[in-house]
Amino acid sequence: MVDFVRNEALPTIHPRWRGNPVSHGRFFNREHRWQPGMGPITQWRFSRNPWHLAKKYIRWNPKVIPLHSLEEVKGNALVWLGHNSFFLQLGGKRLMIDPVFGNFPFVKRESPCPASPEVFREIDYLLISHDHFDHLDKPSVKKLVDQNPTMRLFCGLGTGQLLNSWFPALEVIEAGWYQQYTDEGGLKLTFLPAQHWSKRSVNDGGSRLWGAFLLQADGITIYNSGDTAYASHFRELPEIIPHIDYCMIGIGAYQPRFFMKPNHISPFDALTAVSEMHARVAIPMHYGTFNLSDEPMFNPPHVFEREAENRGIQVQIPQLGEILPLSYQQ
Repeated sequence: MVDFVRNEALPTIHPRWRGNPVSHGRFFNREHRWQPGMGPITQWRFSRNPWHLAKKYIRWNPKVIPLHSLEEVKGNALVWLGHNSFFLQLGGKRLMIDPVFGNFPFVKRESPCPASPEVFREIDYLLISHDHFDHLDKPSVKKLVDQNPTMRLFCGLGTGQLLNSWFPALEVIEAGWYQQYTDEGGLKLTFLPAQHWSKRSVNDGGSRLWGAFLLQADGITIYNSGDTAYASHFRELPEIIPHIDYCMIGIGAYQPRFFMKPNHISPFDALTAVSEMHARVAIPMHYGTFNLSDEPMFNPPHVFEREAENRGIQVQIPQLGEILPLSYQQ
């Protein structure tokens, strides 16, 4: 038995979307309904890594531009904080996406966060793409909640319930795929499909919805892919969203492909997705922060930049902490 669920208080921007399908209380993907079990994990861990020596001897040493105050950020802009963590200033609002300021359980951060958590004050919205520990870090969220008592959370169905169990006073806006929230200032936040999964403990896999984000204000449209594999949702998007100025898309944790392909996009497929979405500028993320896969940490941005040049795709690769101004792209 399959049910279809959504937040009945929010509009759905896809005219043919009934809601997210749920079977036995679990969300699932439209394609590649696969989650990593012990068999694939064991196969990966006992397979030879062809990049072993490069990972061991070539140091990842990214440039870091310290961000000391949000007063340094003028107008519409974004700041990459590593992995999928961003600070955005858009339409007069301050937003955080998937903030992880340090390590998370059993995984050490390999590049520094360019700003102290204390910098992030007067935050209007916290956006969480899904419940995995490298995207939803309870200590990082706690620091933001403590410093920003009026901050609102925008996330997928079920994720808000988890965060409210930690922080009961946090105002939560949960959305299904293709559902949109518009705030009093005109900022639009839309939750969109991603090809991924959710899980934080032994028995909760699929109980919370994963997804991507669309942010719109001041005539600027920004897409953030969340964690995702390459799938049909990219080429379907222009039917609903015909103009995307900036596409923030994952490029790392993509090797080995037999294990990562159902859940993480490669730099090559990321650029294909950018083209299919008709996005004007691509901004890579999900690399260079946590050692989660076989490829060296320096590999994804180099592959992405070289391939983008070959394909004639405009990219901007921000340094950690760099303030990247945002504008409407013709």
